[in-house]
Amino acid sequence: MTHLIISAHPSPRSFTNYLASELESRYKAAGMSVVWRNLYKGSFKAVLDPDDLEALKTSDIPSDIKAEQELIRNADLISIVYPLWWASFPAILKGYIDRVLTKGFAFDYGPDGAKGLLQGKHVLIHTTMGNSVAEYNRKGLLEAFRAIQGKEVFEYCGMEVVGHQFYEEITSADKEKREEYLRCALNMYPEIN
Repeated sequence: MTHLIISAHPSPRSFTNYLASELESRYKAAGMSVVWRNLYKGSFKAVLDPDDLEALKTSDIPSDIKAEQELIRNADLISIVYPLWWASFPAILKGYIDRVLTKGFAFDYGPDGAKGLLQGKHVLIHTTMGNSVAEYNRKGLLEAFRAIQGKEVFEYCGMEVVGHQFYEEITSADKEKREEYLRCALNMYPEIN
């Protein structure tokens, strides 16, 4: 089984990167093949530009996009680890989604509308946030986040979101709270415990 971890946080000391690193080591210890794709490391261009758009329309996929699509194609399990910024993905992750989950690879259109092409893949979403879960619940936003950042992206592409965990008040979380969050993250996919 292959596990692809995609993380998006610029600080190497962030809980996002700590969690991605722990997921990588724990899943490897459980016998999985693991690829950690930290979007802030390397040179992946996260802006869909006019040249990309034209290339994608003619199926002349740029090599950096092809490489990312191959990682997704080979993954059975995909973990997305990111902070909630302005009620959304960080720009680098949104750009990744724009450039990589493209028509013809992740979805296509037919007589019955859009069809996801990435069936059989399980997705775990890990969202860190500065505010509390209770605050977002009062505003009715938590379910909106699950829909917009999960179902409307990954399930639209045919994948199954098997869990979406929110790690609240992360900027003030002490070591004990972070360890609790790590246990929650590992329990999302009990096959490795």
